[in-house]
Formats: sequence, structure tokens, C-alpha cells
Amino acid sequence: MKKRHPFYYRLLRPLVAIFLFLRFGYRRKIVKGLPENYIVISNHTTNYDMLLVGTCFKRQMYFVASEHIARWKRAYKLIQYVFDPIIRHKGASAGGAVLDILRKTRKGGNVCVFAEGVRSWDGVTCPVSVSTAQLVKSAGCGLVTFRITGGYFASPMWCGSKIRRGPLSGNAVRIFTKEQLKEMTVEEIHAAIIEDLHEDAYARQLRAPKRYRGKNLAEHLEAFMFICPACGARDSFTSRGNTVSCGACGCSATYDEYGMLHGMDFDTVRAFSLWQQAQVSRDVECNVTYTAKDTVFLEIEKHTEKEVTSGAAAMNGSTFSCGEISFDLSSVTDLAMHDQRALVFTADKRYFELKIPNSNALKFMLYYNEKKKQEQKEKAEASRLS
Repeated sequence: MKKRHPFYYRLLRPLVAIFLFLRFGYRRKIVKGLPENYIVISNHTTNYDMLLVGTCFKRQMYFVASEHIARWKRAYKLIQYVFDPIIRHKGASAGGAVLDILRKTRKGGNVCVFAEGVRSWDGVTCPVSVSTAQLVKSAGCGLVTFRITGGYFASPMWCGSKIRRGPLSGNAVRIFTKEQLKEMTVEEIHAAIIEDLHEDAYARQLRAPKRYRGKNLAEHLEAFMFICPACGARDSFTSRGNTVSCGACGCSATYDEYGMLHGMDFDTVRAFSLWQQAQVSRDVECNVTYTAKDTVFLEIEKHTEKEVTSGAAAMNGSTFSCGEISFDLSSVTDLAMHDQRALVFTADKRYFELKIPNSNALKFMLYYNEKKKQEQKEKAEASRLS
């Protein structure tokens, strides 16, 4: 750990706080009564979460960040010099990041982890792996659970970089000392993290509606919605202004400043999400093939991109392909997303990225996750019967 890291943290923190207030109207509470050193575990709602969390802690900490920022060349050199982020390869083993976290905490440093690994597409906190609790247990330091509220409506995952101004806040939920954590099991720590990070943006909004003002509120909603509930067409949605509509049948919905949908059978994105996930489950059971046009397939090695092929991509229950490249789906050991239109994954011990600039990318991740879920259920059932 370098002396410059606390210096730059102290220098930039008040400036960042002003920026966040002007940009979002962000409300925060400074976290007090902290252990000697700690890991902060936070939910993940916006691209600004590192800043939202950091301004609440006066003492410098290191942040876990997605590998793709290390490909920013000159910009990353500056980021690395000032902040020295811990790089996590989404869609791959987290072993290297875990070791880096442990090295920093055992030297007395503080670390912030966004345990979901991805931002929520529908406002509900994503699953948190038990390995996060195992990491906390192994670190031998304190734990701070932190929850950001309002982030989903201020900057929905599907809308890209657009910002809506409305209530946004961040607060510590609980603080655990290392002595308390020693007395807790991994399962108890995991349960505490899940409870403290849980956020259901629509449940909160329905209880106490808050306005999030902005322009073109439905723009890019097709990055999330890829099945029409009226006619069943795939990849037929387009958005303009506050409206998203199906080009096949004309079904449309308006997205308002409270995050509500009007014109469909679903009044929230969350309700649509549950319906769409059920359709994905059926598609996996029926071995439907998901496709996308005009994709670019890259191999990533030492934070350098090399184009392998381009063309149409396809995924079904047995294969995942792009252009002339094809993998057995069973060889894809993990798959995740960064931003709205890129997949990252590991296959045959190599790390790849599939860019899907003109079509829906989320459907591939949902299909992959559902396929793995169904395989696990089948294995559990076979084990029970044997």
C-alpha cells in the first residue's frame, strides 16, 4: 500500500461529494464507530456506486472493479496510480481478486466489495454468493454492510449513462467487529449480508412514490425487454422518448417519472421481469436457440483485446457460438455482463468478451443462468433418487 493512496482519497473525497450532490442530489451519512480496519459490502445500483460509498467513509479504502477498466490504457494508468483498484474478472474465477483483498486487509487496509458483481436490471438485489461471507471470515477484520437506495430509478441498468434526478441515499446498515465475526459461522455472516443488502426498489416505490425527473425515460428499455407479452415476438422492441413498443404487433408501454409502466399488463419493470424470466425458463426446457446479429467476439489476455471473429451469435442448450467459433455450453464455466451490451465468460480456460452493440445481450445471460439452474435441479433430483 502506498502513502499516496490515502492522500488522494482525502483530497478528492469532498470534491466527489459536491459532484454527487449536484448531479444526483445524493444524501449520505458519514459512517462512524468503525473497526480498526474493515471490508465494506455494498449493494450495486449505478455506475457511480464507488463514489456513493466512498464519500461516506473518511478513511481511505480500495475498491474491487471490473477487469474491463484495465483495458482503458492511459486512463487506467492514472486510476491505478491514484486508487490502485482490485481487478475482478467477471465471468471468471475470483481467485486473484480474493488474494489481493486478503493482502490489503491483512496489512491494515480497508476494502469495498460490491458483492452482487452486477447491477440489478429490475430493482431487486441480485444473489450474493456464500464465497463473499467466506472471504469476510478469512480476512480477520471488521465488516460494514452498506445499502444504497434510490439508485435503480436514478440510473436504471438498462438506460445506459442517462441520469434521472430524484431521492438517492447511502447508509451503513450494520457494523461488525472482527471479534463478533469470529463468533459467527460463514452461514450467519452470509445471512447478515443478504439481509442488509436487500433492496426491492419497486416495493419501496409502491409504498412511498418518489419522482425521478429526466428526459427520454424509456430510452434503451429494449436492452432489458426482449419478448413481447402480446404477440411473443423476440427482439422486436424499440424505444423512443418515454415509450417502448413492439415493431411486430404495436404493443407499447409508457415509462413515467415514478418508474411505472402504462399500456401493458405489467405496471412495473419488476413485474415484466418475472414474466420474462418464466418465458426464458420455458425456452430452456424447449431448447429454443437465442440469436443476435452483428456481434464481435474478442479474446482478452493481459487486459488486451484481440478480435477473433464477428457475425451472428447463437446460444442453445448445448452450444454457444459466434461466427465460425463454437463452444460446448458445458465448457463455459461462468458468464456475466458488463454494461448493457457485452458478455464476458471463460471457456476452455480462456477469457472472452462478446460485444452485442445492436441487439439484446441480457437474454444470453438469463438463458445461461437458467440452463445451469435446471441442470443443478436435475442433479439434485438424481442424487435424491439414487
